[in-house]
Amino acid sequence: MKNKSVEVYVEKAADGTYWGTTQNLPGVVTAFGNSLEELKINLQQAYSDYLETAIEVNEEWIQQILHANVFVYRLDIQALFKLIPEIKISSLAKKAGINESLMRQYATGKANASEERAKKIEKALHELGNELLSVTF
Repeated sequence: MKNKSVEVYVEKAADGTYWGTTQNLPGVVTAFGNSLEELKINLQQAYSDYLETAIEVNEEWIQQILHANVFVYRLDIQALFKLIPEIKISSLAKKAGINESLMRQYATGKANASEERAKKIEKALHELGNELLSVTF
């Protein structure tokens, strides 16, 4: 895993707590936080502890992951709308060129988006993010 990223699946619990779980490591590293930023800090600390323990006990796989220090946070479409409730389903659907009713089904978990459709939604979300980043006051 040299120069590769650590994939983290992010969820938001009903109580508002953010949870992150690694997806591509031997074993699992998990952490939580009261905000996404706190989750990221806590997960990086948990990962550091995970590496330290693996080095101490001389795990045979440690060299494969020793330099993986870039974290990629992933979530599904349903989790996106839970994680960031400020995003309007109808507005993102329009930006992505997807039927609003279908987007609501994705957002509630009643339907699963194909990989192609998920990429369209992701692209629309990134475009929105870039538009927001270009704003100055």
